[in-house]
Amino acid sequence: MIIKKNMSRLQMLIYFRGGGISAIWWRLSIFTVFSVVITTLEIHFHVEQYSLTPVPFTLLGATLGIFLAFRNNSAYDRFWEARKLCGALVNTSRSFARQSFSFIDNRALNEDAAESTKAADGQAELDLYRFREEMVTKAVAFTRALRHRLRDSNPIDDLVQYIPANELDRLSTHRNIPTAILHDMGQRLAEIRRRGWIHPWHAPVLEKSLVDFTDILGGCERIKNTPIPFCYTVLTHQIVTFYCFLLPFGLIKTVGILTPFVAFLISYAFLGLDAIGDELEQPFGLELNDLPLQSLCTTIEIDLLQSLGRDDLPETPLPTNDVLS
Repeated sequence: MIIKKNMSRLQMLIYFRGGGISAIWWRLSIFTVFSVVITTLEIHFHVEQYSLTPVPFTLLGATLGIFLAFRNNSAYDRFWEARKLCGALVNTSRSFARQSFSFIDNRALNEDAAESTKAADGQAELDLYRFREEMVTKAVAFTRALRHRLRDSNPIDDLVQYIPANELDRLSTHRNIPTAILHDMGQRLAEIRRRGWIHPWHAPVLEKSLVDFTDILGGCERIKNTPIPFCYTVLTHQIVTFYCFLLPFGLIKTVGILTPFVAFLISYAFLGLDAIGDELEQPFGLELNDLPLQSLCTTIEIDLLQSLGRDDLPETPLPTNDVLS
């Protein structure tokens, strides 16, 4: 995601990075050169039999603008829903870490003996901390695995730090690794519930956090695997291409020698809007305007590791060349 602050209007006027120009420059160049050719034939060689009136372009341009606005609004809705799911992932991760310390206690069902047990059983306290650490680090592993799943990459190498080798070998056989991690977390919580480390009143709270993780995973997969219907995309591309191709024939009698310049501006507007819709449609990728999943996951990792009192924290994510990955 591009993070650009304090830009003046003049800087915005000449700033093209992330505006879709990289995806449309070759088509825009073709249409501009074609406009120059048509204008030259019209003015210098008086080839007028193929000129058109501006009326069809006015009517079609208005319709095309509405259609592009509808498609871009749909694409932005997907982008914003994905961002809300990422925000929910951050909040649920923090809540789960807090609940792991608040509700998981090896004296949960024996509060009367709490003080004496605490003083006598140092090993039990160590086991308790290790279990809390396991739950929190697996929550970090879940966020990493989720990022890889949304970007179609292999998460195994990225999970070595937080998942034991024997569990990692088993996880590598699963098609959906984030779901497998949540399943393991649920099994471990059920195990300590049977041991009395979670009060029956608190067990549903921890289970609700796992359900929230599952809902976030499902919501992200729904956005990733269900694009805007293909008929909208292909029809938009076709109409924009034909419209920009025919523009010189409708402009030449009105603006004369300025036809290439006007055709360039109109083509840039329509092609750019079309490209923006394509880019926002899939918000989990690696394009400049996609969501910064790496930074979000690193933020979660820092918060959760700090809750464990650890100091081996990753660096705070900062933009590189104005881009937050």
